[in-house]
Amino acid sequence: MIKKTTSILISFLFIGAVCSKSVAQNSLLVNFGTSSCSSSNEPAFSLINNPLGALPSALTNCSLLNQLPDVYNVFVAYNPKNNKIYVADIRSGIDTKIWVLDMALPVDITCPASIPITPDYEYSYVSNNFEFDNNGDLWSLSNYNGVTGECSMDKFDVNTGIVINTRLLKFPVGNFPTSITSGDLTILPNGRMFATLGSYPSRLYEIINYSSTTTNATATYLTTLPQNCFGIAYLNGQLEITGFNVSGCYYYDYDIADNILGNPKNFQDEQLPIDNTSITPSLGVTNQLLNVVKLNDNTADISYEVYVRNLGNVAVNNINVTDDLAAVYGAGNISNVTTAFLPGANEAGLALNPSYNGSTITDLLIAGQNLANQTSVNKDYFFKLHLGLRITNLNAAEVYFNSAIGTATIGNASALSFIHISDSSNNGNQTVVDPNNNGNAGEAGENIPTPFSFATLPVKFINISASMVDKTSSVVKWIVATPIVNADKFEVEYSIDERTWNKIGLVNISNTNQSNYQFLHTHITGGNLYYRIRQVDTDGSYVYSNIVLLRNTATGNGFIIFPTPANNYITVGASYKIAGKIKVTLFDAAGKQLFSAIMTSSTKEISVANLPNGPYFLKIDNDRMTTAQKVLIKHP
Repeated sequence: MIKKTTSILISFLFIGAVCSKSVAQNSLLVNFGTSSCSSSNEPAFSLINNPLGALPSALTNCSLLNQLPDVYNVFVAYNPKNNKIYVADIRSGIDTKIWVLDMALPVDITCPASIPITPDYEYSYVSNNFEFDNNGDLWSLSNYNGVTGECSMDKFDVNTGIVINTRLLKFPVGNFPTSITSGDLTILPNGRMFATLGSYPSRLYEIINYSSTTTNATATYLTTLPQNCFGIAYLNGQLEITGFNVSGCYYYDYDIADNILGNPKNFQDEQLPIDNTSITPSLGVTNQLLNVVKLNDNTADISYEVYVRNLGNVAVNNINVTDDLAAVYGAGNISNVTTAFLPGANEAGLALNPSYNGSTITDLLIAGQNLANQTSVNKDYFFKLHLGLRITNLNAAEVYFNSAIGTATIGNASALSFIHISDSSNNGNQTVVDPNNNGNAGEAGENIPTPFSFATLPVKFINISASMVDKTSSVVKWIVATPIVNADKFEVEYSIDERTWNKIGLVNISNTNQSNYQFLHTHITGGNLYYRIRQVDTDGSYVYSNIVLLRNTATGNGFIIFPTPANNYITVGASYKIAGKIKVTLFDAAGKQLFSAIMTSSTKEISVANLPNGPYFLKIDNDRMTTAQKVLIKHP
């Protein structure tokens, strides 16, 4: 956004634009400015479809002429928590006026029927740039010191203007911004924050640890922009960075994964960009082969786990996932098709399609359902389902590739504001839904089909069980069919909520005729303990056992610390109910504090890769007790 600009030339002539590589886009660019690059006295905001494509178009153009005298000292932000757009006017320098605009998302994309003259909120806090994260928290900059290159990173209450908490933001020496009054922030749905700040020159940064309440925030310098840029928005894997000068209105695209800045291009729809934000509907899908049971020389029962997640910052309509099994295995070769949601993995309350057969009917869900976007601790933004089937006439010489396709929409088809999104699954579990963490799961290399080869069937699990040994230990036992072919190892995994899994043990396979295995799990927590076994082949392929539940009712300290000894990291596990109330502190043998943090989830990982070998002590505090445990660090 622009805070201290007093004039703008109304005769623009843009000098040449060179197109960069195209990326499939589903995002909507929200532009505050005017509908014409040559005018600054008709403030409006618009939603631009296909913004980085060849033919961008404005779905809406909503006038704010009655609310604002011009475009200066105004910024715009989209709130994923309530799917509304906020426009803030700080031109007075002593107060902030905010209008909250309902665009009817995700059902429709339209201007409000009427926008009141009086703002929804007015208070004395004056922000420099602001942007919402997916939790609905609002972030802003203030109190910049150009000598030290430091400012405040504030989280403030949009309803009252009260600063909830603040932390110091440090910019890198040699690349301080000229100011924070000129520029913009953007926050990806996955939480990453980027900023363009300053003028003559404008610089691009990624801001790290901005939400931490225990450490400073840090700005990582990315690049100096060739021209002044005042707006920034996230658009499915890329940033759009916008500005204008006497030559015209322009933007640059910036590839987050490759860290490449594109060439300047004319700003979309010949509009004037002042401040930007974005609405990003996006899905991510993974598909992993869970288990295979060989019935005879050409028949097997197999199962897949399909994971679908709303990766964007807006709720989506018409969520579905299709899996055409007949196209993979032949319509006459599939039978006994079953589907079921995994326990605890359907908090959205979705309904499966009872008619799904993997052949003539390939939609796994009943039509017309919705999926929320991720906010705070809610877990209604994803689902996992188990898909089982029997296959006949399998060919040992063939590799069968299967993909699950997630689809959804936002907008109203009858109003020509219909946005369709989709993602083809990536092979593996949910951790590979977006490997490069740029918020776009549909890029090259992220939609690999899931392979199945009848010639190299994985280990067949016959049974898995878990039982208590004493108050602080349990034993996990499993039985597999023999002989074991092409198998390398078993990895024992543990969870306290059946969502977050941690590897706690490794059992190498040295005897192909051994069928019985076991693993002792020490220092276990109280409450529910979930276990599963991941068998890994020599070629890296793997298969999971079923999940078993062990209820530990014995009295203990409620924590688990692993691995022991530690090499690169130490993980502290705690009961899900008390996560967020626990402080963990690491000391060396002399009592010097090396690390301290509050656990915000059921596990906390502490990096120890740079610590020397030897004994250390881990102190754990919560509102009920304090305990300390000796841990050993041993690097190979």
